Amino acid sequence: MLDNSIFAHSQFAEPANGPQGPRFGVHNQHYLVCGFIRKKLDHNIEYQAQMDSLFTIGRLIREGRFEAFTYCELEYESMKRFIGESVFDALDHCRVTDCPPAIERSRFQQGNFFNLIRKGDKEDKKLGVPTALSQITFMQMLCDSDRLWYPWVLGVKDLLGLTDFEIDSFRNLACFRKLCAVSQSSENYPDMFHLWTAQRNHMDVFLTLEKKLPKIGNQIEKSKQIGVEYPTKVRRPIEFLHSIGITDLDPVPIEPGRFYPFGEVWDSWQCECRRQKGGAPDRAGTQATAS
Repeated sequence: MLDNSIFAHSQFAEPANGPQGPRFGVHNQHYLVCGFIRKKLDHNIEYQAQMDSLFTIGRLIREGRFEAFTYCELEYESMKRFIGESVFDALDHCRVTDCPPAIERSRFQQGNFFNLIRKGDKEDKKLGVPTALSQITFMQMLCDSDRLWYPWVLGVKDLLGLTDFEIDSFRNLACFRKLCAVSQSSENYPDMFHLWTAQRNHMDVFLTLEKKLPKIGNQIEKSKQIGVEYPTKVRRPIEFLHSIGITDLDPVPIEPGRFYPFGEVWDSWQCECRRQKGGAPDRAGTQATAS
């Protein structure tokens, strides 16, 4: 499963105006054309290396080496993110499949959509926005519920339209509570719900660029009680690539400080992504079950 941070940092280009270049002739050099430049590099070299490795991740997804997934709660979070250019996007033309959430929140929370997609964290509270329908409010309710929840859910499953998958999640609810307990803060509950959903869908890896979440994941793996119940591993891109035997990373196809005219870039970038996608093996030939 791909965390929202993966999508947020997969776009390496931003629009800019620059010179037309020598191919337009010496008499037109004072005119500007639309194009792209690379986004400013992160001051943290290690973090920038993690982002750069997304081009290798994207190529492997297009080639069918492993499957990539997302789901509704991650998509809600992405609605706050500015959608940039697809040119020089490491995940362009990657197939990302939707999977079901462990529990569909909209069955229990209904109302204004913009309130529903809020995280309900300290930032939202500081802004004074409504948080009654937020992610954290719902997940706190799951943590505070007692054992009577499961019998009640069985009694109203048809009324709420619950799937067998969701009913099994309620049976597995104690495991989600253990994850939240390890995270030590309600601010981390949405990430724990993402991880729980990945586990419920039998995924091998939850891929993230965050620094705090892998540390929580390490604590979960070290816990004998939780580690068995939650086989999904939290990994950052380079660590994940190393775990599947890939140490030579693809070069980043956009240089800092260079202007790329729109007409010269678009066709070559799109053709390269289609070439990688077109050469992908069948599902039966994938090397990892899910990530």
